[in-house]
Amino acid sequence: MDELIFSRYGFLLPRDEPYRLILTDIHHHFGRGNHARRNVFAGLAAGVDNLFASGVKRIVIGGSFISRKREPRDVDLAWWYEPEIDWHSLDEVFQLPYRRAARAKYLIDQKIDGVAEVPYEQSHEYSLRRNTRMPEGFQEVGIVRVCC
Repeated sequence: MDELIFSRYGFLLPRDEPYRLILTDIHHHFGRGNHARRNVFAGLAAGVDNLFASGVKRIVIGGSFISRKREPRDVDLAWWYEPEIDWHSLDEVFQLPYRRAARAKYLIDQKIDGVAEVPYEQSHEYSLRRNTRMPEGFQEVGIVRVCC
């Protein structure tokens, strides 16, 4: 497990590579503080289980759930397309072109990367590394790669 280091604003400090955590560690650090965090974690765990079981190999999370925010409403997630994904076992909500279905079922605001060839700087994963609500100089934030 990586050591988590937070900014004075409560977000993970940025790093070149995402922090690497398994679901148990994510639960320990972010998913048990109150009812809102327990609900978001339960949705995240169920969604991640389905993504991994379907053959997704890279999942990253960001946003307020992996911050010190008291009551996050959801978790921001990007997952990477793989040609080997079992589309029959992948929950339909992850296959729809709009994000509301995954948020309604799992409390996950999800986006897919790797479908089109774009530079990393244009990926959804990369966008999780910025929080434009923070003051200048603190907009770069850390993200977490979910490991199985």
